[in-house]
Amino acid sequence: MEISNFNKKRFYGVLVLCFLATAAFTAPLRNYVCIVRSNLPEKTVSFLEEYRDELSNRGYEAYAKDIDVYLKGSFGSGFVLYASNNKPYVVTNRHVVKEAETVDVEFENEDGSNSSYKELKIIAADEDIDIALVALPDTYARKGLTLSGAAVHDGDEVWSAGFPGLGADPMWQLGKGTVTNARAKIKELLSPDISTLIQHSAQVDAGNSGGPLMTANAKAEAGYTVVGINTWKATYRESTNFSIPASVVKSFVERSIAGRKKQNIDDRVKQFITSTTDKDEMFFSLGKYISNEMVAKSAGDEFMKALATAPSSVRSVIAKIFSYDPIEGLRYALAYKVWNAFQGDDGALKTEAGAAEESTNGMKVSFTPEGKDAIPSLWTEEQGNWRLSEFGEAKKTKAAKKASKKRASVSSVNGLEVDDPYLINVSAGALIPFETKSAGFNLSVLFMRKFFGGGPFIQTEKVDDVAILDKYNEEKYREAKSMTTAGGAIRFQVPLAFNKFIVAPFAEARLGLATTATMTSDNRSDRFYFGIGGGAYAAYRVTDWFAPMVGVQYMHSNYSVFFKDIAERSNSVLVFAGVKLVER
Repeated sequence: MEISNFNKKRFYGVLVLCFLATAAFTAPLRNYVCIVRSNLPEKTVSFLEEYRDELSNRGYEAYAKDIDVYLKGSFGSGFVLYASNNKPYVVTNRHVVKEAETVDVEFENEDGSNSSYKELKIIAADEDIDIALVALPDTYARKGLTLSGAAVHDGDEVWSAGFPGLGADPMWQLGKGTVTNARAKIKELLSPDISTLIQHSAQVDAGNSGGPLMTANAKAEAGYTVVGINTWKATYRESTNFSIPASVVKSFVERSIAGRKKQNIDDRVKQFITSTTDKDEMFFSLGKYISNEMVAKSAGDEFMKALATAPSSVRSVIAKIFSYDPIEGLRYALAYKVWNAFQGDDGALKTEAGAAEESTNGMKVSFTPEGKDAIPSLWTEEQGNWRLSEFGEAKKTKAAKKASKKRASVSSVNGLEVDDPYLINVSAGALIPFETKSAGFNLSVLFMRKFFGGGPFIQTEKVDDVAILDKYNEEKYREAKSMTTAGGAIRFQVPLAFNKFIVAPFAEARLGLATTATMTSDNRSDRFYFGIGGGAYAAYRVTDWFAPMVGVQYMHSNYSVFFKDIAERSNSVLVFAGVKLVER
């Protein structure tokens, strides 16, 4: 199940490396265990580079850095296995190569040098059991490890081998432990209907994924027999690691080399519709149906929409996944969009699928959720599976594509859109009334969505001139009456984002309680305050959580005496500066 991809990744962490090996075993074993590096499709790399620059221009530096780190490449482990056809293959985890077009494998030689094999073909990748098979060239001359035909038992001594990362580089590691649960059932990782897992305590760190779990066997090649493939690590418990049993690996390899039958599109569509109704995994269940091609074509906008409009629980998960695997984060943003198309007020809608129609780019399938219009989609084959490459839009004509490309170009270059990613607006400034020369002060804290928000404010304002008379009833001087007000404000804004700049016209209404006083009198009285006005501000995105801003605002204020038909009015201009904080 695809939700397990998120759990799997969460299980990984860079921990202290532990080397537990004897020279007799480790030296030859390195000839059979390799580093596996993914080669992304050129379209994916180009898309990520452009999207990184777009995010940076729009002020989302943290997400841009996540893509930068990802583009430097990732790696896992694998091991050599000769199948029943006597050809050599590398067995690894699907999540190590899931976004790859081809892979490179490296072997560490005894003299410290590396032997590399470039751009190898991925023969098969199974979505349900997280195993992938990579073909080695016919010129490969080294031997391979042997899969064990015997089941392991609790307490058996086992060894893990692979190339976990030390910093950014893979480093050989052989770990020793015991089987702590020979038949672990964890449905979030692997359906018990397929197989149980081997839980063990042998060292597993980030980069070990795809490496072998072994038992010592003096008669076997390199002194070990493979009993499983290391795939997951629990972060919430010490020395708790999980491997897929060798029996499952063997069945997968034999199915793959036997000439896997082409996946039936009708069966795939039925599985897809069933996944839209999964209450436990929700949109995560649709991740495996989203192709890398679809991610490169349309995921950027959907990612930003999810961050802006999705529930906080969805946003936080998608952002978390994006932080360590941007492609997966984008994939789940698309999955969320697709999943929503099949949901109604009371949950998943009953959905009918039209007959699949062949096209030059794949298979067209139309979906009709109950009470909704038909949704067109296009499916293409990727790593042996039918996956969505288009959803929700009819195929565009050349003219439409050209217009779309032009709009995309304008969007990426000029960056003009309606967007404000910040949650908190803090501002302070001078409140300058039209009627008097003395300026007041305003401080406000607003909690904003994209268009609406509100929060507390406090202000002082000089409202009008009060005549101070002498004993002959002649005016000696005039004094401004001071109003101190505390209350709440509601704001509507239209934020126009232009690369790193945000310019937002807004309208605002205020309610509060005011206290009035003059310099020459201790008498104070309370007023009911109502204000309405509007203005605009400009902000510059420095980081995802900080943007300084300046603005100007007109306010018409009404101070009413309680239970009396007496009111004082003023018109003011607020000139303010402040900061926008914390990305939503």
